[in-house]
Amino acid sequence: MLKNYLKIAFRNLRNNKIHSTINILGLSLGMAASVLILVFVTDELSYDKFHPQSGRLYRVDFTGKLNGNEFNMALTGAPMGPALVEEIPEVESSIRIGLWESVPMQYEELTFTEGDVLVAESNFFDFFGFELLEGDPATVLDGPNKIVITEDNARKYFGDENPIGKVLMRGSGKTASEITGVIRNPPSNSHLTYDMIVSGDSWEYLKNENWSSNNLYTYFRTHPEVDMSNVQASLDGFIEKYFGPEIEQYLGFSMDELRAQGNHVGYGFMPVEDIHLYSDLAGEPTTPGNIQYLYIFGAISIFIILIACINFMNLATAKSANRAKEVGVRKTIGASRIPLMGQFLAESMIYSFLSGIVALLLILIALQPFNALSGKNLSWLVFLDPWLLLGFFAFLFFVGLLAGSYPAFYLTSFSPSEVLKGKVRKGAKRSGFRNGLVVFQFFVSISLIISSLVVYKQLTYMQEVNLGFDKENVINLLHTRSLGNNAEAFKQELLANTGFRAASFANNLPPNIDWSSVYRAVDTEQDYLFTVNWVDFDHLEAMGYEMVKGRFFSKDFPSDSSALVINESAFKQIGWTEIDGTQKISGFFDGDDNEEMEVIGVIKDFNYDNLKLKIEPLIMGIAPENYQEMAIRLNPGDISDRVDLIENLWAKYADGAAFEYSFVDSNFDSLYRSEKNMGNIILVFTVLAISIACLGLFGLAAFTTEQRAKEISIRKALGATMSQLVVLLSKDFTALVLIAFLIAGPLAYYIMDAYWLQNFAFRTSIGWVLIFGAGLISILIAWLTVSYQSFKTAASNPVDYLKSE
Repeated sequence: MLKNYLKIAFRNLRNNKIHSTINILGLSLGMAASVLILVFVTDELSYDKFHPQSGRLYRVDFTGKLNGNEFNMALTGAPMGPALVEEIPEVESSIRIGLWESVPMQYEELTFTEGDVLVAESNFFDFFGFELLEGDPATVLDGPNKIVITEDNARKYFGDENPIGKVLMRGSGKTASEITGVIRNPPSNSHLTYDMIVSGDSWEYLKNENWSSNNLYTYFRTHPEVDMSNVQASLDGFIEKYFGPEIEQYLGFSMDELRAQGNHVGYGFMPVEDIHLYSDLAGEPTTPGNIQYLYIFGAISIFIILIACINFMNLATAKSANRAKEVGVRKTIGASRIPLMGQFLAESMIYSFLSGIVALLLILIALQPFNALSGKNLSWLVFLDPWLLLGFFAFLFFVGLLAGSYPAFYLTSFSPSEVLKGKVRKGAKRSGFRNGLVVFQFFVSISLIISSLVVYKQLTYMQEVNLGFDKENVINLLHTRSLGNNAEAFKQELLANTGFRAASFANNLPPNIDWSSVYRAVDTEQDYLFTVNWVDFDHLEAMGYEMVKGRFFSKDFPSDSSALVINESAFKQIGWTEIDGTQKISGFFDGDDNEEMEVIGVIKDFNYDNLKLKIEPLIMGIAPENYQEMAIRLNPGDISDRVDLIENLWAKYADGAAFEYSFVDSNFDSLYRSEKNMGNIILVFTVLAISIACLGLFGLAAFTTEQRAKEISIRKALGATMSQLVVLLSKDFTALVLIAFLIAGPLAYYIMDAYWLQNFAFRTSIGWVLIFGAGLISILIAWLTVSYQSFKTAASNPVDYLKSE
């Protein structure tokens, strides 16, 4: 019987080439898209699960609210690590890690800038599951000025030589650091990445005793099966025992006074396995993912495979009249319904497995482009995993069952008498269920079109929005401490060239201004959390900021070296109305002494951080010892020539230090890489969903026009025009797409506006023009899909269809 089923299935497949091609192509595209998304989601869910006892690893965070300004950071103070082990019984061990995001390194004549340098305590390899290729994991980070480098860096600096024992000159101060180990390149599914790892004893900050100075990632591992509520209670106790007294010592007010102002601070923790998908904390070592995107992509995957299965069901039921006599004859000679259902399910399974083979080929072809779109590094080797292969075949079986279920039940429900009376053929011409499936397909497609357009509009908005300063043509030169005493000479020789309009040293440039602390307006009892940046006298001209009150720093006023400029948000939050020379702010600006500094001006608010965040209060001061970057504003002209000139001057004054720069506008664009990846993925799968839906629509149009060929021929013989016939054949499908739009438009608008756009403090508006534009696109696509068959039938010779009558 099985052999007979397969024989009939292959015969039907061969005899209905267009029908079979549409089914296989639609199913294979749907499968390929769904499997790619599944692999993407699986990779996202795998982050940090490779560490030993990963379920027992946590990281401490520091959160709070100060005068309405919330802060949520992944960083804590140096004393936290030892206190965890000494005072919380549930904690087995802890480790503190620092991150230096850009460090000059030199070996003989080779100079490079390493982007991700970790500073870690000596138990790093006991705590995490990163693979050490050379060296003793217990000692490679034990002692000062020890460095572990990645295998890629080993080749970059030393070629085929053994790097162990070699000495790198680290940082602007060229500290001699011995290479003690080689580590495998960081896995792609880790929230911690590294180019090099420096021993913790190399950084004096790890000996800092201040709880309120937050510069480290503090991780801890618990004993098995502990009550985490006890850990949280102990962390709450640290606020009262350590943080509160320190704040009172330095700032002169207690935690009770802080809370009385409506403020709060606290320590918490997050499982390491959750960091990548669930963290929204500031200061993350890498840009985290977003669990919402996985929900979106998972839904897209399900919808795409449903669209493909709907195509199969629609075409099978549309062709039901042609199979009705076969079913009727089989039932007449004694066939029961169950074996007949088995036959149709077998045909569906054949389609599914043939589509699966094509899908695998499509996946292999599309994998690298998909990596480029998603920012991943997925390999085809993942498909050699036995569990994945088993899951793939189970997926094929499920798709075959899903796609063939309705045809099997529907086609085998015919009675021989109905077939002989022609009721089946009449019913096959119009199916409310089939029309409902078409509406669902285009509902999904239109929703994806709207989502893609909204994502694209938001990304465009973020690139074009006025940030409060001119971000174009500004070079961000890094590691300017390497210039040492030559800094001013470098700057003046640079400005002597007409290609440069202005230059300014600073602690950081937008969008990387992120250092903050607690300050108070003098003669008040209110405390504020302000972001701080140190700049020089030429910063206003170099960055293109705008003053709204008072003035900027000037060399004509020697006292400006101990003055402040604040932004509008700080000015408004304090409640000042004018700048008259009496306003002062107190706090720890540079050192361990509480200082009072005069505010001389107010600068117009500008975005110095991610556009997802609102503009927070900012203060600026003069502090040459804190300068580590430089803003260089270019005049119009050949940018490459200007960069070459800067590099030549750098080589002259920076004593062999690595030359590294970026553009401020590019730095802003890089903040939205995950959104761009999301937009790219949605766009690609939107096109796929529409293509699959249109394949089914094309097949249905072909069947419908075939069924109505004699009607069209009669109408044509009676004088109907080509345009009238095309409209007649197309209007039903157009109506279905219009119904889908009326459902999808408002729903997609609500979801994107109420949920996705709310992730951005600065966001575009969707507008009904965009919604109606998406509807017009979908209707046009559907009309073009069915128009070919409509024109073909309308243009045919009526004699061809009427000669047999």
